[in-house]
Amino acid sequence: MKKIQKLRSSLAFNIISAVVLLLLVFSWIVSVIGYVSFTNAFKREYSNTTASMADTAALLVNGDHIDDYLADGGQSEEYQQTKQYLDAFCEKMDVSIVYVIKVDTTDYGRFTSVFNSVGEDTPYTPWEIGYQQDTTNEEYVEIYRDIYENDLAYGTVYRTTKLNGAPPHITTLAPLKNSQGEVVSLMCIQRPMEELRDARRPYLINIAISTVILSVMVALTSAFYIRKEFVNPMKRVSSETSRFALENKKGDELGNVSKIEEISTLARSIDKMEDDMLAYIDNLTAVTSEKERIGAELNIAKTIQENSVPNIFPAFPQRKDFDVYASMTPAKEVGGDFYNFFLVDDDHLAMVMADVSGKGIPAALFMMVTNILISDRTHMGGTPAEILTFVNDSICDHNQADMFVTVWLGILEISTGKIIAANAGHDDPAVYRKGGQFEIVKNKHGLVVGAMSGIKYKDFEIQLNKGDKIFLYTDGLPEATDKDEKMFTLDGMLEALNKYKDEKPQDILDGVNQCVNDFVGDAPQFDDLTMLCLELKGEEGNTLTVDATTENLQQVMAFVDRVLEDNGASMKTQMQIDLSVEEIYVNIANYAYGDNVGKAEISADCSDGEITITFKDSGVPYNPLEKEDPDITLSADEREVGGLGIYLTKKNMDSVSYEYKDGYNILTMTKKI
Repeated sequence: MKKIQKLRSSLAFNIISAVVLLLLVFSWIVSVIGYVSFTNAFKREYSNTTASMADTAALLVNGDHIDDYLADGGQSEEYQQTKQYLDAFCEKMDVSIVYVIKVDTTDYGRFTSVFNSVGEDTPYTPWEIGYQQDTTNEEYVEIYRDIYENDLAYGTVYRTTKLNGAPPHITTLAPLKNSQGEVVSLMCIQRPMEELRDARRPYLINIAISTVILSVMVALTSAFYIRKEFVNPMKRVSSETSRFALENKKGDELGNVSKIEEISTLARSIDKMEDDMLAYIDNLTAVTSEKERIGAELNIAKTIQENSVPNIFPAFPQRKDFDVYASMTPAKEVGGDFYNFFLVDDDHLAMVMADVSGKGIPAALFMMVTNILISDRTHMGGTPAEILTFVNDSICDHNQADMFVTVWLGILEISTGKIIAANAGHDDPAVYRKGGQFEIVKNKHGLVVGAMSGIKYKDFEIQLNKGDKIFLYTDGLPEATDKDEKMFTLDGMLEALNKYKDEKPQDILDGVNQCVNDFVGDAPQFDDLTMLCLELKGEEGNTLTVDATTENLQQVMAFVDRVLEDNGASMKTQMQIDLSVEEIYVNIANYAYGDNVGKAEISADCSDGEITITFKDSGVPYNPLEKEDPDITLSADEREVGGLGIYLTKKNMDSVSYEYKDGYNILTMTKKI
């Protein structure tokens, strides 16, 4: 109870301290704003007054005779009379210096003194007429230039600190013109800053005293109000909840403990919570059936499991370049199967299909741990093999139950359709090529996750083109059994898939699920049933992008052949085109990027009985059509090496053209089919 009381006191202290601190900060901000505003306003007024003095003093000087004054060294009677006027003006106006200078307008970096009057009690020594000095301060240079060239009415320079022994001051410079209105020199007046300092001091004192008094009054008022309406009611609420937690019996009604609606609502909620909690305890005590208790727990577990995987579709409504759908039907209330899919970045989608050994609560817990590990590690980067290696080692370190999980993990590069995947003992996926059939794509399997630490998994690739689909599943699908214990089998699964192959992913899964239900009939579900289907959206026959390696030649050939077959090309025409495609692609793979690996983009489009095939790469610029055709009348020994493949390509195709554009080699071939 002492610890609770200490916490309560700390709450009151902290809240009141925070209010006081905020008030002090607010007061400081107001003071600073007032100080700055006052200073700026006073400086403007000070500057305007000094400018008026400069304009008045300029009337005392004959601008037409500035050069004459400098020529005779100030010996004329007119110069001496003007000097007396300026000296008197300096004393009368109580300024530090009144001086006239003629500025060298070549670069405004030098000036010559014409008049110089110094006030009493100033540390300055007057300049003699004709005294010259360089102007090293850029601020003065800019003012000189603006007055001479841009008709600036006046300019002011502030010196708020001591400089070279001179006290803080301002200097205002105004144009001194001749009778034609031309600027011939500058009238300058320097005034000390004591007035600004003396005017600002009482202002600051008044602001400080007012701020302190106001802050103290507001702080005391706020402290009283907060303690009465917030801290004390919260203490009552806290005390009642602590008492109820210890005694589990009804206490006094809290009622309306505060005028603050939220606190009053909280207090009433505490009263209701006590009533509800006591009623729940009574009801829970009356529940004697173990089956009902387990059922309630399993329902909660089922909800948690369902919410641990993406289950809102469409999952990515803003994405039009792919469509994905998945479903999970556990054999019991909860199961060990799971799927997942998520965007690693804008161009990479991770897909997971897994099956935990066993069923029920243990499998569900193991499933959620594995799912979290895979998801977190995938977002850290790396290939699927690296991710599964990490997940396997992490699970093996804490797998006292000796459970394991089969996992298929693939990362789709959406822009190219390339999937890099790794398989930890899971069923092979089925892939649909547009215009074809769903077929099982086999690959090398690694050991199941959780069986043994130190396992290194391997990556493999699957290329999807636009319009293709990939189907992932767990063994509960092909191993679904009817009442006679006959299995649905992989063949049955493929038959169901191909029945709905042209449908969108959701309709494919719904159709397959219906086929399984029709096959199983009244037989109980033997295993968890989980499926995922992804379609790479787009029209067929447009573009294929691959790494420019000879290993991808078959994929390129298959891509072109599908377009030819879909458009009814004859076998002879297909063979001629295949030879040309192989020649061009192999040249790109072998020579375009040197020792590096780049991308090759192949597009194939048919229109009006003619196919157009375009090869595009960003390798070194090279036009293969520039090479002279070989003399085929010579024997093989007599001909120069090379050039025959391009020659045959030109013969086989109706037209072949090349261009280098925007950093890409672009070779286009056409042929009537």
